[in-house]
Amino acid sequence: MSATGVPLSEEEATEWFFRTCLRDDAQALVLADVVMDKGYTRLATIVLDNTYGIGLETAIVDGLEAAGYEFEHVASIHYDITKAEYRTELGVIRDSNPDVVLAVTYGDDGIIVFKQALEMGLEEITWLGCDGNYGSALFAEPSSAEFMEKAIVAGTRTVGLGTPYEQFVSNYTEKFGAAPETYCDTTYDAVWAMAKAIEAAGVYDGTAIKAALIELEFDGVTGPIAFNELGDRTSGAFEIWEVVEDPTTETGYNNAPIEVVTWSL
Repeated sequence: MSATGVPLSEEEATEWFFRTCLRDDAQALVLADVVMDKGYTRLATIVLDNTYGIGLETAIVDGLEAAGYEFEHVASIHYDITKAEYRTELGVIRDSNPDVVLAVTYGDDGIIVFKQALEMGLEEITWLGCDGNYGSALFAEPSSAEFMEKAIVAGTRTVGLGTPYEQFVSNYTEKFGAAPETYCDTTYDAVWAMAKAIEAAGVYDGTAIKAALIELEFDGVTGPIAFNELGDRTSGAFEIWEVVEDPTTETGYNNAPIEVVTWSL
C-alpha cells in the first residue's frame, strides 16, 4: 500500500509480499529526470536515516550515473528522525553550495527540517520533494508551508490516471470533506486486490490467495494493477507536484500537480 523500499522485494519469503504502490527506484528515476531536464549539476541530499530515505537517495544518484549525466553529489546527510534540531545538518547543505537539494522526509520531521531551512535562508536554493512530504500535514506549521511553496520546484507521488481516479477523488472528498492524502488511493487498490484474489481463489487460504494475486489483473483507481514475480507492481504513474498558496484551504496552502508521468517495468 505504501511501503516503497526496494529491499522489501529482496527479503526472504518475498513471494508472500505484494504492493500496489511503486518502488523508490522508480520514483527516483522521475526525480532524476527533473534534475537532468533542469540542468542541475550540484546535488545535495538530506534524507531520513532509514531504508526509505537512503534508498531513495541511492536510487536517484544511481539513476543519474546510469544516464551518464555529469553532476557532483556535494553533500549527503542521513538524519535521525527523533531529533528536533537540524541546523547543523542544514548548515552542511548550505556550505556545500548545491544548486538542488533532495529532501526525503515524513511529516513531523519534515516540518522541522523545512521550518529551520526557512530560518536559515535556504529557500534561495532549489529543492526536490517526494511522496513522504506530500500532503497537508506539512502545512500545519506556517513556516514549513512557506518554505515548501518558495523552495520545492518538484516532488513526486504515486497517482492514478483518467476517470476512475477522478471519480475516486470526488467520492473521497464528498465523504470525508477533503481530498485524499498520499497512499489513500493505493490502499484502496490494495483492499480491492485482496478481495479480487480471494474471490478468484474461491477459498480463504493463503497459498491459494497468493497464487491468485500472481495472476491478478484489474483496473484500479491508480491504473492497471498487475504484479511481477517479486510482488511488485508492473506499471503505474507518478504525479510531479508543487506547493501553491490556496486561500480556500485551512492552512492557506495546497499541493498542485505539474505533470503526470507513466512508468512500467
